[in-house]
Amino acid sequence: MIGSADGRHKEQAGGILGRLARDRRGNTLAMMAIALVPLVGMAGSAIDTARVYYVKVRLQQACDAGVLAGRKFMNGTDFNANAQQQAQAFFANNFRAGMMGSQSPSFVPVKTAENQVAGTASATVPMTLMRMAGFAPVSLSVACEAKLEIPNLDIMFVLDTTGSMGDTNPGDSANKITGLRKAVVNFYDTVESAKKTGTQVRYGAVPYSSNVNVGMLLKPEWIADRWTYQSRIPDGTTTSSSSYVDNNPYVWDGWSGWTKESGDSGRRITKTAAETCAVPGNSYKETPIKYDAWTGPADGRQSQSSRWNITGSKFTGNLANGICTVTEDWFDNTIQTRIDYRKPNPNKGKTVTTNKTNYVWQYRPVEYDVRALKGTGSTVSGGTISVQVGDNHTFRDISWDASTACIEERQTVKQDTYPSIPDAAYDLDVDMIPTSDPATRWKPWLPYLVYVRNNLYDWQTAMVSTTSNLQNVGSYNTNGNRLAYCPTPAKKLAVMNRGNMVSYVNSLAVGGGTYHDIGFLWGLRLISPNGLFASENATAANGSQISRHLIFMTDGQTDTGRQIYDAYGLPALDQRRTNGMPTDDQQNTIVANRLGALCDVARRKNITVWVIAFGTTLSPMLEQCAADGRAFQAANTAQLNTAFSNIAAQIAKLRVSK
Repeated sequence: MIGSADGRHKEQAGGILGRLARDRRGNTLAMMAIALVPLVGMAGSAIDTARVYYVKVRLQQACDAGVLAGRKFMNGTDFNANAQQQAQAFFANNFRAGMMGSQSPSFVPVKTAENQVAGTASATVPMTLMRMAGFAPVSLSVACEAKLEIPNLDIMFVLDTTGSMGDTNPGDSANKITGLRKAVVNFYDTVESAKKTGTQVRYGAVPYSSNVNVGMLLKPEWIADRWTYQSRIPDGTTTSSSSYVDNNPYVWDGWSGWTKESGDSGRRITKTAAETCAVPGNSYKETPIKYDAWTGPADGRQSQSSRWNITGSKFTGNLANGICTVTEDWFDNTIQTRIDYRKPNPNKGKTVTTNKTNYVWQYRPVEYDVRALKGTGSTVSGGTISVQVGDNHTFRDISWDASTACIEERQTVKQDTYPSIPDAAYDLDVDMIPTSDPATRWKPWLPYLVYVRNNLYDWQTAMVSTTSNLQNVGSYNTNGNRLAYCPTPAKKLAVMNRGNMVSYVNSLAVGGGTYHDIGFLWGLRLISPNGLFASENATAANGSQISRHLIFMTDGQTDTGRQIYDAYGLPALDQRRTNGMPTDDQQNTIVANRLGALCDVARRKNITVWVIAFGTTLSPMLEQCAADGRAFQAANTAQLNTAFSNIAAQIAKLRVSK
C-alpha cells in the first residue's frame, strides 16, 4: 500500500498549481511570456513616439514651406488667391496625406498685421502598438511665419516712357503707363513691408525716351558756359513794293455766320493706340454754295443770302502722349444759311502802294552764352535767355527749367560698335566729374534755338541764307509727333514715403522715341557709389554697406530718328556720333551697342541689373544685360506685377521667422 489516505488528501489539495510550484521543470518559457508584456509596451512606446516626432518635424517643415511660398507669391501686400493656392500647394507637396499613418492634415495661412504670412498646421497620429495599451491618437499642431527682410538698398528705376507706353496691351483694360504706375507702387509696398527698423531703403528714377530730364540735379560748374546749336541769326533785310489801282466798287462789311436750317450734324471722338493710329478718309460732300442776288441801295449797305448743303463726314487726327484721338464731324443732309454784307468802296479809283520788309536769315551753327540758364544755387535752378531768333528778327525768350531740363551730352566718339569704351568717350564715362574743360561738361537742351535746313526731309548741313522761316524743332508738333521731347524729371536716390512714390509715378508722362542707352547711362550715374554723387551714395546712413539694384523696364526695341533733337543735338546736322549723315538703322545699332557696353559697366560696379520687357519681345541684348535669370517678359499688366513682385522677393531675404 502506498501512502495513507491523509497523504492523498494533501496531494489533491495542492492541485496543479501546487505541482507547478514544486516542479521547476519548463518554467522558463512561461516566465518569458509574462516578461514580454512590459517589453512590448516599452517597444511600442518607442516606435509610436518616434512616429509622432517624425510627423511633427515633417509638419513643421511643410508649414514653413507653405508660408515661404505664400509670402513669395504675394502681390505687394496683397495675399491674394494665387498666393494662398501656392501656399497650400507647397504645404501639400511637403506633407503627403497618410504620412506615417497620420490623418486629417490641415494648413491655414494668413496675412499678418506686418504684411507677412503666418500659418498653423495640424494632423492626428493614431497609435499602433500603444493602442493595445489603450493609448488614444495624438493631435499635433505647429505654427510658422515667413518674413521678407532686406539689407540697406538703393533701387534705381530706369523706365521707358516713350509714346508707345500710351498703348494698351491685349487683354488689359488700361494703357501700359497706368499698369507701370501700379506695378511700381506694389513693388514699393513689398519692399517696405520687409524693411527692418534701422534699415535704409532709397528709391530713384530715370524716365527716358529720346532724352533724360536730369539738368536740375547737376551742379552749375558741371554745365558749359557756351555751346553751339543748329540755329539762325539775322542777316539783314530787303525791301520790296507793289502798286495797283483799287477799282472794287464794294468792300466786305461783315456776315451773320452759318445757321443750320435743316438736317442733322454732330461730332464723334474716338481714341486708339499710337501704333494703330489711322485717320479715315473723308466722305464729306457739299454742293456749291448758292448765292442770292444782292439787295439794298446802290449807294448804301447791301446784303446777300446764301445756302449750303453738306452730307458725309470729315475726319481729323491728333497724336499726343501716345494716344491717337480721331475726331469725326458728320453731316446728314445738313442745309446751312448765312447773310453777307457789303458797302461802297471809299477808295475806289485810288492807287494803293504796299511796301514790304523781307527779313533774311542765316541758318547755321551758332554759339550762345548759356550761363544765365544755370541759376544761382548750389545745384542748377534754371533760367531764361533772350535770343534774336523770332520771326521778323524779333527776340524770343528761351527757358531751361524743371519741365525742360534735358541735356546735350558731353564729348563722345564716332563709332558704331563698342567692344570697350574709348577713353575719349566722356559721355560713356559714368563716374567722370567735369573739369574746366568744356568737353567734360553737359549743355542745356534748347529746342527753341534749333532749326532745320530747308525742311524735315531735305537736310543740308551747309549754311542756308533765306527769307523763309524754316522749321523750328521746338514748335514742331504735327498730330502729336514732336521733334523734341523731354520726359518727366529724373529723381535722385532718396528715402520716400508711399504718398511721395504714388505722386511721382502718377506724374510720369509719355512721348518721344526709344533711346535705351541714355536712360541706362543716367540710371548708372545716379546710383553709382563713385563719381558725381559719391558723397551721397558711398554708404548708408547707418554706416553699413548698400546692395544696389537697377530695374530697367522697356516696352519696345530701339527706335531713333535722325530728325529728332536728342541728347547729341540734331543728328542729321550735328552728326556727333556718325561720320556723315546717319541713317535711322545706323543710329539704332549705335544705341543698342552702347547699351551693351553700359551693361558691362554695371556688372563691374557690382550693380545688379534687372530687365523687364513689357508688351514686347525680350531680345537677346536685353536678356544678356541682366544675367543669372534676372530678365522677365510681361505680356500684360498682371505679368508686369508678377515680374516686379519676383524682383522684390529676390532683392529681399525671405526667411522663416518662427
